[in-house]
Amino acid sequence: MIIGILISGRGSNMVALVDAVKSGEIPDSQVAVVISDKPDAAGLQKARERGIETLVIERRSPRS
Repeated sequence: MIIGILISGRGSNMVALVDAVKSGEIPDSQVAVVISDKPDAAGLQKARERGIETLVIERRSPRS
């Protein structure tokens, strides 16, 4: 299973998921990407430190 994780802040749940994949607790899986809507989310750096690709997709305000 290829996993993409959405974060908005520190990424503590993301780290737990990554650790579970690496330990085999979530078998036959790989975390492929971590995506955030906030470019300064601390979890993005944590993902990079773990060798996971990161992507920022900033929200746009709706058109009036």
